[in-house]
Amino acid sequence: MLVVSRKTDESIIIEPENGGTPIEIKIVSIDNQVKVGVDAPRGCKIWRKELYKTVEANRIAAEASSPVSLKSLAKKLPANTQEGS
Repeated sequence: MLVVSRKTDESIIIEPENGGTPIEIKIVSIDNQVKVGVDAPRGCKIWRKELYKTVEANRIAAEASSPVSLKSLAKKLPANTQEGS
């Protein structure tokens, strides 16, 4: 991990290896908290780490679900809520 000291209104630039659009991370303010601004290309997903971990855990759990177990769950739903029946 690279640790860089920055003051308010100073930035660091992350340049992708593939030559894509650089990402700028700017220190917006330093009070009781440090506020960071991220200027990244449209479509670039930016997550707080705790949310990213939750999303990844859910994604892994969904990939581990077998079609058989999903079909058995679907059978337990009331008939009017099943799609494609």
